[in-house]
Amino acid sequence: MVYEHSIIERNPWWISAKVPEALHGIQRIEYLEKIAERLKDRKILAVLGIRRSGKSTLIYQSINQLLDVGINPKNIFYINSDDLKKPTRDNLECALDFCQQKNMVSLKDEKVYVFIDEIQNVKEWQLILKKFYDLKYASKFIVSGSSSSLIYKDSSESLAGRIGFLDVFPLTFREFLEFNKVILPKVKLDFISLKDAYYELSLKQNEILGYLAQYITVGGFPEWFEVKNEEMWFKILSEEYTSLLLYRDIVKVFSIRDPLLLESIFKFVAAHSSERFSYLGIARQTDGDKETSKQYLYHLANSRMIYLSGYYTKSEKAAERKEKKVYFCDIGLKNSFVGRQDIGFDAENIAFLHCIKKVSEELFGKLFYWFDKNKYETDIVMSCASGITPIEVKYRESFGAKDLKGLVSFCKEFDIKHAFVVTRSMLDERDIEGIRIVFVPLWVFLLS
Repeated sequence: MVYEHSIIERNPWWISAKVPEALHGIQRIEYLEKIAERLKDRKILAVLGIRRSGKSTLIYQSINQLLDVGINPKNIFYINSDDLKKPTRDNLECALDFCQQKNMVSLKDEKVYVFIDEIQNVKEWQLILKKFYDLKYASKFIVSGSSSSLIYKDSSESLAGRIGFLDVFPLTFREFLEFNKVILPKVKLDFISLKDAYYELSLKQNEILGYLAQYITVGGFPEWFEVKNEEMWFKILSEEYTSLLLYRDIVKVFSIRDPLLLESIFKFVAAHSSERFSYLGIARQTDGDKETSKQYLYHLANSRMIYLSGYYTKSEKAAERKEKKVYFCDIGLKNSFVGRQDIGFDAENIAFLHCIKKVSEELFGKLFYWFDKNKYETDIVMSCASGITPIEVKYRESFGAKDLKGLVSFCKEFDIKHAFVVTRSMLDERDIEGIRIVFVPLWVFLLS
């Protein structure tokens, strides 16, 4: 049975012709522009990301933009799967029928924009949209989901060529500053652009560093800007977010047999973010078995709650035998479980999250780490169709040549001529053993 009253409440613009101000939020221009561009074609659009990363707000903002350009309010439907008593294919179709009858419009014959939130809760959702797409319905369908792995799996099986994806992340540091009304220049990942930004923002540097300290503490979930109280915020993160992220998006969706083991692994990762691990090692630390631990880590990673970084090598078999590095999805969420830890690890985690968003926008983009036979490591290796960029994170006041041995070794091994070192405050460009290395403060790096 469809909760028709709830659907009407979810679509107030059918009556008022506008989205209530309480739902507007702060605009994330980059995502809104991408969504607006994707609304022009026929393909189904899937907006994916960890729960509370801001997907629903982006949907409301996109609806507001459609209204601003003159789209008939009755040609915009918003359905949340939570409003379906049973999230089944039949009930979703009933909800769509109700919306059409209520507004006297036809999905088949008119350009109706249909937004369906948390689509992963609806069984066989992909079959409904496949039917509409193949029958050349005039309408545009936009779905959002928190369990990204499930949506990718469902869509790859039946929606190949019919669906496009947009990944939404918690706020980057640049967005965090913009939410705090700090005006920023465009910054590219090259020395001249980084240096120009450094000097252009020199008068704001103390303010920006203050916000960086806050960002490293509370993280990037947009809801922080509604709370702005650290004690309350960490309580929300550790209680509400955990129940939503773990139990609704993983335990329920993937029918996890041992939720307590999953939570133990989640907390173990929080305490060891930015470190290398083995599946057997995690199993021993959490009293699980190797295969179950591996499976649960897979679910956490594919739900965007953690990120796994593999060893960089040309041989996939060799990479499988190496340990992986693990990073947490949000530094504030991590802090809510295990408190503030080593600032060096936190800085690397934040630099990694910045890079993961960058490679998500690149063709064949992936992140790795590397170490040589002497165990000298390169923290992050950005691999894209455009090339390889090695990055070492040294978030401290001083470091010596020994600290760069892994980076230099990697560049020599793979004939790389340019590399980056993310520092606490140092800005410079040096030639070291024939390699052009840019040293850049973390706060500037995060603006690129």
